[in-house]
Amino acid sequence: TVFTDSLFESEMFGHAKGAYTGSMGEKQGLFELADGGTIFLDEIGDLPASQQAKLLRVLENGEYRRVGGKKTRKVNVRIISATNRHLWESVLAGSFREDLYYRIACFHVRLPSLRERLDDVPALAKNLLQSINRSMRSSYNLAPDALQQLQLYKYPGNVRELRNAIQRACLLCRGDVIIPEHLPPRI
Repeated sequence: TVFTDSLFESEMFGHAKGAYTGSMGEKQGLFELADGGTIFLDEIGDLPASQQAKLLRVLENGEYRRVGGKKTRKVNVRIISATNRHLWESVLAGSFREDLYYRIACFHVRLPSLRERLDDVPALAKNLLQSINRSMRSSYNLAPDALQQLQLYKYPGNVRELRNAIQRACLLCRGDVIIPEHLPPRI
């Protein structure tokens, strides 16, 4: 989700009573709620420069102020971030702050895309189907030929696409066994 600067600050750092027209009370931000714990920042490579600066400030010294607030607050959080971009290339291109890069790039974990690990599809499909079965209070199973079809596809949409394909198959399935015809045509 793309946030305006003020909404980003409010979500991350909270806001004081009356900070916005119509704001009735104080709001804790994600940093305050995670104090002593961990915050996961997804798609950090997409943050605009102004938001990168605000994030860097709190990561550097652990201090922030709520939007509209006067009191400086201290926070101690661990940051885990993810991105689908090569951040160093973004630094070189001038679209990501180098100082923020060095602040968050302590430990890199590269997660290969699903198309690079198609042997994982059966375990992922089983896990996703169990989750769908719990949420829908159902008992769907994948026929062996449907599972084989899932394992042959290259998944440009990664695991999200696999999940959506299985959800679609569940919606089209009239019994409790998902067959290849229930899968999206592209698969």
